[in-house]
Amino acid sequence: MKIDLHLHTTASDGQYSPQEMVQKVIEAGIDVFSFTDHESMEGYREVVREAKVKGLHFIAGVELLVHYKGEEIHLLGYGMELSGTPFLEALEKLKEERNAVAKATVEKLQQLGFALSWSDVKALGHRRGTISKGHIVHALHRCGLLPCTGMEFIKRYLEPKGLAYVQYKASTYDEAVELIRSAGGVPVIAHPGLITEQSLLPELIARHPVGIEVFYAYYGTKRQKWIQQYYELAQSKNLLMTGGSDYHGSFGPVRIGEEEVPEWVFFKLNEAIAKAHHQKAIY
Repeated sequence: MKIDLHLHTTASDGQYSPQEMVQKVIEAGIDVFSFTDHESMEGYREVVREAKVKGLHFIAGVELLVHYKGEEIHLLGYGMELSGTPFLEALEKLKEERNAVAKATVEKLQQLGFALSWSDVKALGHRRGTISKGHIVHALHRCGLLPCTGMEFIKRYLEPKGLAYVQYKASTYDEAVELIRSAGGVPVIAHPGLITEQSLLPELIARHPVGIEVFYAYYGTKRQKWIQQYYELAQSKNLLMTGGSDYHGSFGPVRIGEEEVPEWVFFKLNEAIAKAHHQKAIY
């Protein structure tokens, strides 16, 4: 069984449409997967029936950008039930805020001399999706305005303290965890190795019953070291573990299914989702 629980589509900052991603998942030999688009479930909703017909295990997923003590944290959610509207309505509001931040970022870049229009950026997004820094970088590249590599540009201009950085304040860590749980979902801290202030991780784990993304492909030369480190942490705290490639497209350094995720991750996640659904039903 091949598993990838961290994939992006054009519903946020991925290169390929949800339909194209289903085909790429099949071509990569993936059996279990999840679209974890930023503040959006549109990709999942568009192809959930198609994935089922094709015999794939398709888990509802989302990735939320949150803040905690001044640090940006990424929080994954799995297994949310979409039959009710409050969760989707909350996502819509978060998406609007993310898009407003993206537009303000483009305006800052314009002030810095980049001849990039908001329409250039918006044209790359899904009609009901989220616009983020990935779209901005892609638009700069397409317009011949990117002065360096995408990662270098993000670090210099779009990360906290960057020249064009605009802070997103719409969702706190506590609020995002509760939002996911309110929909019967399982919250998981994404790529913990990318959290700048590592001393915050024990606090995040202690505040709520969350899992952590252990098997992650984007760690570069530190991949195996960090995977082992967070695996041991998860074992010691009896935390749910997930994993995936964080694939955004052919322009990125990883491939679909690049990181090997053990089969037991799927079964443990299914158990956690079933438990979350049961708890939601009680309340």
